[in-house]
Amino acid sequence: MNYRLIAFDMDGTLLSSKKEVLASSRAAIAEALDAGKVVAICTGRCPKMVELDRESIGDVRYAICCNGTVLYDLVEHRVLSASPLERDVIARALDALGDVDAMVDAFSGSGFFCQGSHLDSMDQYNMGIYRGLYRATASLVQDIRAQLLDPSVTYQKFIFHFRDPEAREHVIERVADLPVELAKAEISSLEFTARGVDKGTGLLALAELLGIPREQTIAVGDSYNDLPMINAAGLGVAMGNSREAVLAAAGATVADNDSDGCAEAIRRFLLAE
Repeated sequence: MNYRLIAFDMDGTLLSSKKEVLASSRAAIAEALDAGKVVAICTGRCPKMVELDRESIGDVRYAICCNGTVLYDLVEHRVLSASPLERDVIARALDALGDVDAMVDAFSGSGFFCQGSHLDSMDQYNMGIYRGLYRATASLVQDIRAQLLDPSVTYQKFIFHFRDPEAREHVIERVADLPVELAKAEISSLEFTARGVDKGTGLLALAELLGIPREQTIAVGDSYNDLPMINAAGLGVAMGNSREAVLAAAGATVADNDSDGCAEAIRRFLLAE
Protein backbone atom coordinates (compact mmCIF):
# COMPACT_ATOMS: atom_id res chain seq x y z
CA MET A 1 0.00 0.00 0.00
CA ASN A 2 1.23 3.48 -0.88
CA TYR A 3 0.49 5.29 2.38
CA ARG A 4 0.31 9.09 2.16
CA LEU A 5 -0.58 10.30 5.68
CA ILE A 6 0.66 9.30 9.11
CA ALA A 7 -0.83 10.68 12.33
CA PHE A 8 0.98 10.45 15.67
CA ASP A 9 -0.42 10.68 19.15
CA MET A 10 1.85 12.77 21.39
CA ASP A 11 2.05 11.57 25.00
CA GLY A 12 3.41 8.04 25.09
CA THR A 13 3.99 8.05 21.34
CA LEU A 14 5.78 10.96 19.65
CA LEU A 15 6.95 12.21 23.05
CA SER A 16 9.42 10.11 25.03
CA SER A 17 9.00 9.38 28.72
CA LYS A 18 10.90 12.65 29.27
CA LYS A 19 8.21 14.46 27.21
CA GLU A 20 10.64 15.16 24.37
CA VAL A 21 10.57 14.43 20.64
CA LEU A 22 13.46 12.08 19.92
CA ALA A 23 16.11 13.12 17.40
CA SER A 24 15.30 9.98 15.40
CA SER A 25 11.66 11.06 15.16
CA ARG A 26 12.59 14.56 14.00
CA ALA A 27 14.86 13.15 11.30
CA ALA A 28 12.25 10.66 10.06
CA ILE A 29 9.54 13.35 9.99
CA ALA A 30 11.79 15.54 7.85
CA GLU A 31 12.43 12.61 5.48
CA ALA A 32 8.71 11.96 5.15
CA LEU A 33 7.87 15.59 4.44
CA ASP A 34 10.69 15.80 1.87
CA ALA A 35 9.15 12.75 0.19
CA GLY A 36 5.82 14.57 -0.14
CA LYS A 37 4.07 12.64 2.61
CA VAL A 38 1.76 14.19 5.21
CA VAL A 39 2.73 13.93 8.86
CA ALA A 40 0.10 15.06 11.38
CA ILE A 41 -0.37 15.22 15.11
CA CYS A 42 -3.47 13.55 16.60
CA THR A 43 -3.64 14.28 20.30
CA GLY A 44 -5.78 14.96 23.31
CA ARG A 45 -3.80 18.15 23.81
CA CYS A 46 -5.12 21.54 22.72
CA PRO A 47 -3.45 23.51 19.87
CA LYS A 48 -1.71 25.86 22.30
CA MET A 49 0.02 22.85 23.87
CA VAL A 50 1.06 21.47 20.48
CA GLU A 51 2.48 24.86 19.50
CA LEU A 52 5.03 24.52 22.32
CA ASP A 53 6.64 21.60 20.45
CA ARG A 54 6.54 23.39 17.09
CA GLU A 55 10.32 23.42 16.65
CA SER A 56 10.62 19.75 17.61
CA ILE A 57 8.13 18.57 14.97
CA GLY A 58 9.57 20.62 12.14
CA ASP A 59 7.31 21.58 9.26
CA VAL A 60 4.32 19.47 10.34
CA ARG A 61 1.30 21.56 9.32
CA TYR A 62 -1.80 19.89 10.73
CA ALA A 63 -2.78 18.94 14.25
CA ILE A 64 -5.92 17.03 15.18
CA CYS A 65 -6.43 18.22 18.75
CA CYS A 66 -8.65 17.67 21.79
CA ASN A 67 -9.36 14.04 20.83
CA GLY A 68 -10.44 14.87 17.30
CA THR A 69 -12.71 17.79 18.14
CA VAL A 70 -10.42 20.54 16.82
CA LEU A 71 -8.59 20.57 13.48
CA TYR A 72 -5.76 23.11 13.61
CA ASP A 73 -3.35 24.64 11.08
CA LEU A 74 0.07 25.01 12.73
CA VAL A 75 1.40 27.18 9.90
CA GLU A 76 -1.44 29.69 9.86
CA HIS A 77 -2.07 29.30 13.62
CA ARG A 78 -5.81 28.96 13.25
CA VAL A 79 -8.64 26.58 14.05
CA LEU A 80 -10.00 25.01 10.86
CA SER A 81 -12.97 23.25 12.47
CA ALA A 82 -14.34 22.47 15.92
CA SER A 83 -17.02 20.14 17.30
CA PRO A 84 -18.71 21.63 20.38
CA LEU A 85 -20.29 19.89 23.33
CA GLU A 86 -23.90 20.64 24.20
CA ARG A 87 -24.27 22.81 27.30
CA ASP A 88 -26.81 20.45 28.83
CA VAL A 89 -24.32 17.59 28.58
CA ILE A 90 -21.68 19.60 30.41
CA ALA A 91 -24.10 20.47 33.20
CA ARG A 92 -25.23 16.87 33.57
CA ALA A 93 -21.63 15.64 33.72
CA LEU A 94 -20.81 18.12 36.49
CA ASP A 95 -23.92 17.01 38.37
CA ALA A 96 -22.76 13.41 38.04
CA LEU A 97 -19.32 14.36 39.35
CA GLY A 98 -20.98 15.84 42.40
CA ASP A 99 -18.65 16.17 45.37
CA VAL A 100 -16.09 13.67 44.05
CA ASP A 101 -12.64 15.24 44.33
CA ALA A 102 -11.33 15.90 40.82
CA MET A 103 -9.13 18.32 38.92
CA VAL A 104 -11.04 19.59 35.88
CA ASP A 105 -9.78 20.94 32.53
CA ALA A 106 -12.04 22.71 30.00
CA PHE A 107 -10.90 22.99 26.36
CA SER A 108 -12.14 25.78 24.11
CA GLY A 109 -10.77 26.63 20.66
CA SER A 110 -6.98 26.71 20.69
CA GLY A 111 -6.59 26.80 24.49
CA PHE A 112 -7.95 25.53 27.79
CA PHE A 113 -9.01 26.60 31.28
CA CYS A 114 -7.76 25.19 34.57
CA GLN A 115 -8.43 26.11 38.18
CA GLY A 116 -5.40 27.94 39.53
CA SER A 117 -5.59 26.25 42.94
CA HIS A 118 -5.09 22.86 41.31
CA LEU A 119 -1.64 23.58 39.88
CA ASP A 120 0.22 22.98 43.13
CA SER A 121 -1.67 19.75 43.81
CA MET A 122 -1.44 18.11 40.38
CA ASP A 123 0.55 15.20 41.82
CA GLN A 124 -2.52 14.20 43.81
CA TYR A 125 -4.41 13.71 40.53
CA ASN A 126 -1.51 11.81 38.87
CA MET A 127 -0.79 14.79 36.61
CA GLY A 128 2.36 16.20 38.21
CA ILE A 129 4.50 15.54 35.14
CA TYR A 130 2.41 18.11 33.25
CA ARG A 131 2.74 20.97 35.76
CA GLY A 132 5.20 22.92 33.59
CA LEU A 133 3.01 22.48 30.52
CA TYR A 134 -0.05 23.73 32.39
CA ARG A 135 1.78 26.76 33.77
CA ALA A 136 2.90 27.64 30.24
CA THR A 137 -0.43 27.18 28.46
CA ALA A 138 -3.46 27.20 30.77
CA SER A 139 -5.86 30.10 31.28
CA LEU A 140 -6.28 30.05 35.06
CA VAL A 141 -9.64 30.64 36.71
CA GLN A 142 -10.83 30.65 40.32
CA ASP A 143 -13.73 28.23 39.82
CA ILE A 144 -13.43 25.77 36.93
CA ARG A 145 -16.93 24.37 37.39
CA ALA A 146 -18.43 27.83 37.06
CA GLN A 147 -16.23 28.43 34.02
CA LEU A 148 -17.51 25.28 32.33
CA LEU A 149 -21.07 26.51 32.82
CA ASP A 150 -20.35 29.94 31.32
CA PRO A 151 -22.89 30.28 28.46
CA SER A 152 -20.63 32.67 26.54
CA VAL A 153 -17.93 30.04 25.98
CA THR A 154 -18.08 26.98 23.70
CA TYR A 155 -16.18 23.86 24.75
CA GLN A 156 -14.97 20.96 22.63
CA LYS A 157 -13.64 18.77 25.44
CA PHE A 158 -13.32 18.57 29.19
CA ILE A 159 -11.46 16.22 31.48
CA PHE A 160 -11.93 14.97 35.02
CA HIS A 161 -8.64 13.96 36.65
CA PHE A 162 -9.24 11.77 39.68
CA ARG A 163 -7.05 10.74 42.58
CA ASP A 164 -7.29 7.07 41.61
CA PRO A 165 -8.73 4.79 38.91
CA GLU A 166 -11.45 3.57 41.27
CA ALA A 167 -12.95 7.06 41.51
CA ARG A 168 -12.88 7.25 37.72
CA GLU A 169 -14.79 3.99 37.38
CA HIS A 170 -17.36 5.23 39.87
CA VAL A 171 -18.05 8.35 37.81
CA ILE A 172 -18.10 6.38 34.55
CA GLU A 173 -21.07 4.49 35.95
CA ARG A 174 -22.79 7.77 36.81
CA VAL A 175 -22.40 9.24 33.29
CA ALA A 176 -23.20 6.06 31.37
CA ASP A 177 -26.40 7.55 29.91
CA LEU A 178 -24.85 10.81 28.69
CA PRO A 179 -24.67 11.34 24.90
CA VAL A 180 -20.88 11.70 24.88
CA GLU A 181 -17.70 9.90 23.92
CA LEU A 182 -15.71 8.84 26.98
CA ALA A 183 -12.00 8.08 26.87
CA LYS A 184 -9.79 6.90 29.71
CA ALA A 185 -6.45 8.70 29.79
CA GLU A 186 -3.34 8.85 31.95
CA ILE A 187 -3.57 6.89 35.22
CA SER A 188 -6.94 8.13 36.41
CA SER A 189 -8.34 10.69 33.96
CA LEU A 190 -11.63 10.68 32.03
CA GLU A 191 -12.11 12.71 28.85
CA PHE A 192 -15.44 13.89 27.44
CA THR A 193 -16.19 14.88 23.83
CA ALA A 194 -19.37 15.13 21.80
CA ARG A 195 -20.96 11.84 20.76
CA GLY A 196 -19.55 10.56 17.49
CA VAL A 197 -16.40 12.70 17.70
CA ASP A 198 -13.03 11.16 18.55
CA LYS A 199 -9.51 10.80 17.22
CA GLY A 200 -10.77 8.49 14.49
CA THR A 201 -13.28 10.98 13.09
CA GLY A 202 -10.65 13.71 13.37
CA LEU A 203 -8.17 11.66 11.36
CA LEU A 204 -10.74 10.94 8.65
CA ALA A 205 -11.77 14.62 8.55
CA LEU A 206 -8.17 15.65 7.88
CA ALA A 207 -7.77 12.93 5.25
CA GLU A 208 -10.92 14.15 3.50
CA LEU A 209 -9.69 17.75 3.61
CA LEU A 210 -6.47 16.66 1.89
CA GLY A 211 -8.15 14.30 -0.57
CA ILE A 212 -6.46 11.21 0.87
CA PRO A 213 -8.42 7.93 0.98
CA ARG A 214 -8.78 6.24 4.36
CA GLU A 215 -6.85 3.24 3.06
CA GLN A 216 -3.76 5.42 2.63
CA THR A 217 -3.65 6.63 6.23
CA ILE A 218 -1.63 5.40 9.20
CA ALA A 219 -2.37 6.10 12.87
CA VAL A 220 0.22 5.54 15.60
CA GLY A 221 -0.71 5.53 19.29
CA ASP A 222 -0.38 3.87 22.67
CA SER A 223 -3.39 4.50 24.91
CA TYR A 224 -7.15 4.06 25.20
CA ASN A 225 -8.07 7.35 23.55
CA ASP A 226 -6.01 6.31 20.51
CA LEU A 227 -8.18 3.27 19.81
CA PRO A 228 -10.66 5.14 17.55
CA MET A 229 -7.90 6.33 15.21
CA ILE A 230 -6.13 2.97 15.34
CA ASN A 231 -9.38 1.38 14.17
CA ALA A 232 -10.25 4.09 11.64
CA ALA A 233 -6.93 4.29 9.80
CA GLY A 234 -5.88 2.18 6.87
CA LEU A 235 -3.14 0.88 9.15
CA GLY A 236 -3.18 1.14 12.93
CA VAL A 237 0.23 0.96 14.57
CA ALA A 238 0.82 0.38 18.29
CA MET A 239 3.87 1.62 20.14
CA GLY A 240 5.77 -1.03 22.07
CA ASN A 241 4.72 0.66 25.31
CA SER A 242 1.02 0.54 24.39
CA ARG A 243 -1.88 -0.58 26.53
CA GLU A 244 -2.91 -4.17 25.85
CA ALA A 245 -6.13 -3.02 24.13
CA VAL A 246 -4.13 -0.96 21.63
CA LEU A 247 -1.70 -3.80 20.95
CA ALA A 248 -4.67 -6.07 20.28
CA ALA A 249 -6.40 -3.61 17.93
CA ALA A 250 -3.38 -2.54 15.88
CA GLY A 251 -2.29 -4.12 12.64
CA ALA A 252 1.39 -3.66 13.47
CA THR A 253 3.65 -2.87 16.42
CA VAL A 254 6.85 -0.82 16.57
CA ALA A 255 9.41 -0.09 19.29
CA ASP A 256 8.44 1.96 22.35
CA ASN A 257 8.47 5.75 22.66
CA ASP A 258 11.99 5.77 24.12
CA SER A 259 13.40 3.42 21.47
CA ASP A 260 12.76 5.11 18.10
CA GLY A 261 9.30 3.61 17.54
CA CYS A 262 7.98 6.64 15.64
CA ALA A 263 10.94 6.71 13.27
CA GLU A 264 10.41 3.00 12.71
CA ALA A 265 6.74 3.57 11.82
CA ILE A 266 7.66 6.22 9.24
CA ARG A 267 10.43 4.27 7.55
CA ARG A 268 8.83 0.85 7.78
CA PHE A 269 5.36 1.82 6.55
CA LEU A 270 5.01 5.41 5.26
CA LEU A 271 8.24 5.46 3.23
CA ALA A 272 8.27 1.78 2.26
CA GLU A 273 8.02 1.02 -1.44
